Amino acid sequence: MTSISTDDIFNLDHPKNFANGKWNRLVLLSSNDPYHLLVERHFQTGWVHPHKSKPQVQAVFKILSTSESLKKYERYRAKVAVHPKVAHKKVPGNERLLFHGTARCCLLAEDSSRVRLCNLPECYLCCVIRSSFEVQRCGTRNKFRRFGTGIYTSECSSKADDYSCNKSDDANFRVMLANRVVVGKARKQQENAEHLTEPPKGYHSVIGKPGLELNYPETVVYDNDAIRPAFLIVYGTPEASEKKDPKRLRNFITTLFNTPIAS
Repeated sequence: MTSISTDDIFNLDHPKNFANGKWNRLVLLSSNDPYHLLVERHFQTGWVHPHKSKPQVQAVFKILSTSESLKKYERYRAKVAVHPKVAHKKVPGNERLLFHGTARCCLLAEDSSRVRLCNLPECYLCCVIRSSFEVQRCGTRNKFRRFGTGIYTSECSSKADDYSCNKSDDANFRVMLANRVVVGKARKQQENAEHLTEPPKGYHSVIGKPGLELNYPETVVYDNDAIRPAFLIVYGTPEASEKKDPKRLRNFITTLFNTPIAS
């Protein structure tokens, strides 16, 4: 499984990220940046739905979080990492990079200048980037909770795409979060367990296995500090966007790769 080691690259408060502007939570990665290449490869290999055409990745942004938020995540990961069933894992806490799709009401990341978060309460994307995930918001958009009240992610980008949506008619592309998730010791589950509010005793997460109730795998964690957003992927079919507004698409591509991040 692909994973990301924790270091200062995600820290909003670290001096090397100051150049991006105090209020900017997104940093555009160049197309040859190692993290861009890793995330794009993971996105493409995770696109497995046969009826969905594989989209083109237009851009990858790194997401910056506060020191306080990252410290909570690191403390949780360290606690999980010493569990007897997890300590042997190559990656501390059995951390994995997993996808999550949600609603975007603004035009965040639509081009390289749009890196400021909006304040719309219904823009779940900006809410997650600003304050990370909250278990209590589970079911806000989708009432069915296959494995109970938790935070849902998937190794399949094409599955996360089912939950990604644009509320703005001016959006040309779709966006998806790639997240660091402390999976720890996972309970493999095939049958629905809608009653869960925490993982089964002795486990840190639930992984839904395809078979009886599920077509594609998903991973659920039940602690806010078990997950942090790490990257924002901008993707879509250029042909479809060009039909909608050819001038806007050309301007997007030009701006994306030639304009520095606004500060």
